[in-house]
Amino acid sequence: MPIRSRAAPRAPRSFVAAAPPACTVSDRSRDLRRRAWRWHFVAALLVIPFVLWQSATGTLYLWSAHWVDQRHPDLRFVEPAPEMAPLDAQVAAARRFHPGRVVSGIVVSADPARSTQVVLGGDHGLPLAAFVDPHRGVLLGSLEGSAWPMGWSRSLHGGWPLGDPGSWLLEIGACWTIAMVLTGLYLWWPRDGRRWRALLPRLDSGGWVFWRDLHACVAVWFSLLIVLFLCTALPWTSFWGGHVLTSLQQALGQQAPRAAGFAPVFAGTGAKADDPLQRMLRQARARGMRGDLMFHMVDGPPGSAVSVRDLKARGGQRFLLLDRGDGRVLEEAGREQLPAIARAVALGVDIHEADYFGPFGPWINTGFALALVWLCATGAMAWWRRKPAGALGMPPAPRQAWPWGLRLGALILFVTLPLLAASALLLWLGERGWLHLAPGRRRAA
Repeated sequence: MPIRSRAAPRAPRSFVAAAPPACTVSDRSRDLRRRAWRWHFVAALLVIPFVLWQSATGTLYLWSAHWVDQRHPDLRFVEPAPEMAPLDAQVAAARRFHPGRVVSGIVVSADPARSTQVVLGGDHGLPLAAFVDPHRGVLLGSLEGSAWPMGWSRSLHGGWPLGDPGSWLLEIGACWTIAMVLTGLYLWWPRDGRRWRALLPRLDSGGWVFWRDLHACVAVWFSLLIVLFLCTALPWTSFWGGHVLTSLQQALGQQAPRAAGFAPVFAGTGAKADDPLQRMLRQARARGMRGDLMFHMVDGPPGSAVSVRDLKARGGQRFLLLDRGDGRVLEEAGREQLPAIARAVALGVDIHEADYFGPFGPWINTGFALALVWLCATGAMAWWRRKPAGALGMPPAPRQAWPWGLRLGALILFVTLPLLAASALLLWLGERGWLHLAPGRRRAA
């Protein structure tokens, strides 16, 4: 008969609940770093296509005028003459060869050797440019579609052909880029005593650390500039610029004058055949607008109007809003008369369009675009060298609750950027649904 061993006596049951293991500072720091890395990873998946797209289209737009100068000098340059044809006659010459097209803008050059550019509505939503000799009033030719990179690159940069949904997608990309910069700065912050040496990549490190440093150091160098460019782009978007910024200006009494025709104040409508454009041109020149003038056809009370802006002026720039019926001045504003928010938006427009730094502007903005492409490439390489074989390499979900400071920061960011909040909510719901439909994935997560 087998001998049964006597069970060991049980310890007396305690009436005091066992305390959970203490959460150390190291655990909290590790969990916060994991959370930042997870957000940085998700942001990169959303942002890299946006950054590459906007960098390419923006750089193409910056240099498109120079390309047209080299490719079509017969359209861009004319032989100066003592007399100038009336601006109305120049626009009429463009309309005769393009009947049925509405005029959205006119660029009058201060250089007598330059042609006048009349921008008309084109096929499939892309604009068409007609070039007119300002001295003889004859059409030199026109460019549309792929032949006019200034038109299609600007349209693509602004969300064409999707319209407002395209602008929303670009705004979401800009918002997540801000989140990626903030989380990236936290991940980069030196915790190993390197201090200022963390600004320099460790070129002898090898492996994924080599690519990580090439990515992180350049990102830190350009972090403030990245956020600045994103902030200058947001006023152009249909949601943040058309709703959030407008509501904020109204609440604070910071509305821009209607004459200040920078985005997103006005939308083009098309000019009538009897516009007294020559009278408007004379008034603009008489009020000190000596540079290249952009006549933008707009909707403005008490009816259709024309906004005139000096494309090259800075600091003392003036804006005019003129009636398209009789050419009288409806409103005049100078940069110094703009309220603080409107002045910041106008400054951002100049920086974003590479006008603020004069002839160096396109080179500065191009260098910035190349830095963004560099960040995408090195970040992708660092991920590829580090990720497990056969897996996406997404960081695991944090196990602890959000710290209150992080909650407050996220709340401020979500209130400031509503589309960031909406897209983050959609991602969270998608993840919850994905885990709910696959219990095995829930255990793995």
